[in-house]
Amino acid sequence: MLRSANKKKKVIVISNFHEDNSISRSNMAFNYFSDRKYDTVTLYSNFSHSQRKFRYYDNERFISLTTIGYKSSLSFKRILSHLMFSFQVLRYLGKSREDIIYVNLPPNILALFVLLKLKKKVKIILDILDLWPEAVPHNNSIIKKSMLFIVGIIPKIIRAKAIKYSDYCITESDYFFNMLDLKSKNKSTIIYIKKFQSKPLIINQVSEIFSIGYLGNIGQIYDFDSLFKIILGIQKKRKIILNIIGSGPERSWFLEKLKIHNITFKDYGISFDENLKQKVFSKCWFGFNGYKQSTEVALSYKSVDYLSYGLPLLNSAKEDTNKLVTSEKIGFNFNEDNLQSIITKLSTILPKDVIEMKKNAYRTFQEKFSGRSYFNEMDAVIKELSN
Repeated sequence: MLRSANKKKKVIVISNFHEDNSISRSNMAFNYFSDRKYDTVTLYSNFSHSQRKFRYYDNERFISLTTIGYKSSLSFKRILSHLMFSFQVLRYLGKSREDIIYVNLPPNILALFVLLKLKKKVKIILDILDLWPEAVPHNNSIIKKSMLFIVGIIPKIIRAKAIKYSDYCITESDYFFNMLDLKSKNKSTIIYIKKFQSKPLIINQVSEIFSIGYLGNIGQIYDFDSLFKIILGIQKKRKIILNIIGSGPERSWFLEKLKIHNITFKDYGISFDENLKQKVFSKCWFGFNGYKQSTEVALSYKSVDYLSYGLPLLNSAKEDTNKLVTSEKIGFNFNEDNLQSIITKLSTILPKDVIEMKKNAYRTFQEKFSGRSYFNEMDAVIKELSN
């Protein structure tokens, strides 16, 4: 049983990667519990992984915990930053009283520290947003795969224990749900990545020039080599431009490669301005959602963002997204071994066919990934949690 009904229940949302925007999972959880009249606070790292800078929110309900910054996603400093955040969470929980703890993973170590503070009357909800170390690219190198196996043993054990002793477990994709064998856990479910959108999108045009959009982090897990080859192949048949909204540790390398290949591009830098993103991407033909083959990604914030702007996908993500692209006719799947096939299709595709794909993309977003469905799905989780 949770705390008595005549006393306002308290919820702590914990996320190392929290952002105060329309697509952040922890922000959705905060808004949900606040809307349902829980006394809600969010613990977040003062270093933003996506923006690679320190920031603070002017909101007493958002509590920043001090960590260190890092540049590379694959670095000791990032691991240390996550450890510092987890220890700070442990200290906070030692002084607090709560009814529900809602925690985003990774980092997996965070789940261990939350479980160390497990009390009989506290309900713990795990929301697994990524698989680590499975998501780390290794280029099929035996040495790298062996190192990741050794380094990843402890985090995987922690995650398995956390799932076992949590009161409820959520994943954001069918793929993660099956990978973690959650069918055997009584209280578990899939809640897809969602996004709240303030105004509907009207789709009736694309730019005159074939354009590809790229959104988000410019990092090591993305298959930019395939992107270059696709653009260079299309460039032989038609004019093409790449529109970039994002940044990351590989940004300088990425932009230099575009210049070396004489690829026309427009770089808007990093931005969370919905008006800018919608203006740029609503007229693009496709959004690039390409990951290295060794990366375990089934559904990403990037792909949901693209769909919210009516942008069909050039996709190499696995399972959930791969199936959606085919079943809903919202773009093209590719891998590094079949690039010529997709280049041929993109070199001859007509604007009217792209517009039809764009309409399909936006319909798919509204039906499966819009924020309006999140509250209903969370209501079901809380009802089951209380039984």
